[in-house]
Amino acid sequence: MNIIPDPRLLIVQAGGFILLLIVFKVFLWKPIMGVLDARRSEIENQYGDAEKRRREAEELKASYERHMAQIHEETRAKITEALKEGQAMRDEIIADSRAQADRILTRAEEEIKRERDKAMHELRTRVVDLTVEATARLIGERLDDEKHRKLVDRFIDDLEGARK
Repeated sequence: MNIIPDPRLLIVQAGGFILLLIVFKVFLWKPIMGVLDARRSEIENQYGDAEKRRREAEELKASYERHMAQIHEETRAKITEALKEGQAMRDEIIADSRAQADRILTRAEEEIKRERDKAMHELRTRVVDLTVEATARLIGERLDDEKHRKLVDRFIDDLEGARK
C-alpha cells in the first residue's frame, strides 16, 4: 500500500475544488446572498414599519389621554358651574319666599289691625248705645241723643287714656 498520493490526482482534485468554488460563487453565492440581503432588507423594513406604527400608536394614545383629560376638565367645569347656578337659584328662591312671606305677614297684620279697629269701633258704638239706653232707663227720660253720645264717647276716651 502506497500512502503517498499521486501529485497529479491532487492537482486535479484541487483544480476541481477551485472550479467548484468559482461555480458556487458565481451561480449560488451571489443569488443566495441576494436573497439573504433582500430578506434582511425586508425584515429591517418590517421592523421600521413596526417601530413607526408603535410610535404612531403612542402618539395616538397620548392624544387620546390629552383629549380625555380635557373632556374631564370640561365636565368638571360644567358641573361646578351647574352647582353655582343651582346655589344661586336656591338663594333667589329663598329670598323670594322670604319676601313673599314678609308681604303676607304684613298684609295679615294690616288686616288684623283693620279688623281690630273695626271691632273696637263696633264695640264702642254698642257700648254707647247700651249706655244711652241704660241712662235713659235710670233717669226715666231720654236726653238729646247726640249730647248723650258725646258724653259717653268722652268718658270712654278718658278710660282709654287712663289705661294707656
